[in-house]
Amino acid sequence: MKSIEFIEAHQGDEDEKCECIILPDGSVEEPIPSHIGRLVALSQKESDWLHARMEKGMEPLLWLVQYTGCMAVWQTRVVSPAVPAKKQMDTLEELQDGAMLAPKYVLQKVDGSYEESVRRAKGQR
Repeated sequence: MKSIEFIEAHQGDEDEKCECIILPDGSVEEPIPSHIGRLVALSQKESDWLHARMEKGMEPLLWLVQYTGCMAVWQTRVVSPAVPAKKQMDTLEELQDGAMLAPKYVLQKVDGSYEESVRRAKGQR
């Protein structure tokens, strides 16, 4: 769905949580069953396959964000690939303008070790 549709669907939510996934094309999806679960589904790979390619000690959420190119969004925190797409940043701005994000949310980009790990994993396809 588009960001405006997400905002309209959740503006009146009593818990005021903004939880979603922003795809590289800027569209927004609900994180069902969870952020990690949805990212695994979007990867179109089996969970065991993905786990076997993650370096030991890496945070699965960060690795999956880099692997899929998606952003994981909560009201106070956004986890982004190392180089987010312009459409994703535009959507993030629209969510902020729609008061779906906290005024001082944390934007966390994955670091180079995750980029390299994902590069190796994608080369092993």
